Amino acid sequence: MKKIKILTLFGESGSGKDTLAKILVNSSNDINEIISCTTRPKRDYEIDGKDYHFISNEEFAQKVLSGDMLEATSFREWFYGTPFSSLNPDKINVGVFNIEGIECLLKDDRLDVIPIYIICEEKIRLMRCLQRESNPDCEEICRRFLADLQDFDDIPFEHYCHYNGAKTDPNWIIEDLTSKGFLTKVD
Repeated sequence: MKKIKILTLFGESGSGKDTLAKILVNSSNDINEIISCTTRPKRDYEIDGKDYHFISNEEFAQKVLSGDMLEATSFREWFYGTPFSSLNPDKINVGVFNIEGIECLLKDDRLDVIPIYIICEEKIRLMRCLQRESNPDCEEICRRFLADLQDFDDIPFEHYCHYNGAKTDPNWIIEDLTSKGFLTKVD
């Protein structure tokens, strides 16, 4: 059985995971964007069906019970998960995940999972988080920033690292991942 290929981008808040995922998706017709589901409220800049599928608790529970979720987690009072139906077996699937989500995906024999840790300087990350919204929740940004120090201290699986600095040319991530063999066409 052919395994479904997934590039899982992960990293601290503000490291540029979502932006890099969009660059990769827009770079080739051979790449499928994985769109996760969440029950949390939509942020000012987010679009339903593009950034996440914003669904109710009941809809989320139904997806879990039906076996459509590859992984699911809760954070605060919200749920997040990746539906199997968002994967394309004929393309390279790209998505943003947390560490626990990647651990679940790595256990699934149907998947060929390649974890890519996005690393970015702290100052750049903090500035990105502050500039994302017109009225940022500074307390929440600081909480997430400090929690990341613990969450990413000891990553429990093998992964590749990609440094995401303040470069202005977005094509460098495509060149980097192509040179490592991650963006080869799915057979």
